[in-house]
Amino acid sequence: MTRDELIAWAARNGWKLDRWGHLQKELGGARRIKLSRIAARYEVWSGQGWIRIQSGYFKDLSITPDDKLAGMTR
Repeated sequence: MTRDELIAWAARNGWKLDRWGHLQKELGGARRIKLSRIAARYEVWSGQGWIRIQSGYFKDLSITPDDKLAGMTR
């Protein structure tokens, strides 16, 4: 998977790019997918800052037949 494919999947699922180029969504609290050149990190906002929940390299990520993101690890 490429970075652009991940952004396209996220846009279809209600995620929006913020001013820093990361994907954000409000789901009962702030969530984001922080994008780097080679990887993505799924993070949740706490009172102290962003906490990484899962991450994965773009080469390991894929979209399942039911349109879910697969390949992220803890």
